[in-house]
Amino acid sequence: MRFIGSKGLLLDKIKKIIDENINFNNNVPVFCDIFSGTATVARNFKKDYKIISNDMIYFSYVLQMATIHNNKRLKFKKLDDYGIKNPFKYLENTDIYSTGFNDSDFFIYQNYSPNDKNERMYFTSENAKRIDFIRLTIEKWNAQNLIDEDEYYYLIMSLIEGVPYVSNITGTYGAYLKHWDKRAFKNFKMIDIEVEDNGQSNKCFNIDGNKLIDEISGDVLYIDPPYNNRQYIPNYHLLETVAKYDYPNIYGKTGLRPYKEEKSDYCIANKVNNAFEDLINKANFSHIILSYSTDGLMSVKDIESILKKYGKKDTYKLYKFAYRKYKSKHKQKTDKLKELIFYIEKEEGA
Repeated sequence: MRFIGSKGLLLDKIKKIIDENINFNNNVPVFCDIFSGTATVARNFKKDYKIISNDMIYFSYVLQMATIHNNKRLKFKKLDDYGIKNPFKYLENTDIYSTGFNDSDFFIYQNYSPNDKNERMYFTSENAKRIDFIRLTIEKWNAQNLIDEDEYYYLIMSLIEGVPYVSNITGTYGAYLKHWDKRAFKNFKMIDIEVEDNGQSNKCFNIDGNKLIDEISGDVLYIDPPYNNRQYIPNYHLLETVAKYDYPNIYGKTGLRPYKEEKSDYCIANKVNNAFEDLINKANFSHIILSYSTDGLMSVKDIESILKKYGKKDTYKLYKFAYRKYKSKHKQKTDKLKELIFYIEKEEGA
């Protein structure tokens, strides 16, 4: 999934930094990905750690529950007994009107694809209706007790992961294209992701990380907060609505959902330093790794000062890498940007 700030390209570097700096005393160390996003980092390290993952955004929580909390290949036995041998084929191919749904039931179709009452062009009408049908059917199966909790989240995850492949956008859902991109005409497909079984009781949360930090402890705290003033929900509001399917009171040209509760202090210049220091101060973890950017609201100097205040000063390290998140037309600007990874060992009792 395309996601602002995704650390997929830095996974090997994060692992190398861990290997260079940390010797674990316990057999299965605890790794916390406290701003999990698409769960890319947590998923990558799951094979070697017990995982704690978290994000304030609900669709991120769905991804975590499906691939981090869940430890098994799902069999959908109750659906099989009900006569649905392959839920993915059923959801992708069944006539959307054959099971009692009609257009008035379809929130995505009514609000995010062209019709008599709407001009937004996020999806073709066919794909919007398919997304609606799949999400409503998953909810129906859950209410009928035909799927368990793991199966419920896994199916929604598979739906969410498929959405970007047919979305008429440039990268985020902050705006839709005025002309159809060819990807929008693809038939919608769910994404079936292989799940790692690490044999651990992994924990997933959907709350403010600065509140969660009081309740958790472990070996490695990985911090990948928002780094600029762009809040995440406006950019991914449609994925949040697909995940929750809560019929929000949307507004504006792009159909934004209300998101007051999900606003992050890490996106607010006069709050970010205090929020970061609060997190580091409360962290009951032996090692702290922070991903950030030279384009971020916090300066390197401020980050270093806060980390050294609560960590062992002689263990502090800063790694810099070329900016590689997205191709950009603004080559001169992106050439000057750097991906930053900070490491420090937390001072005991600090």
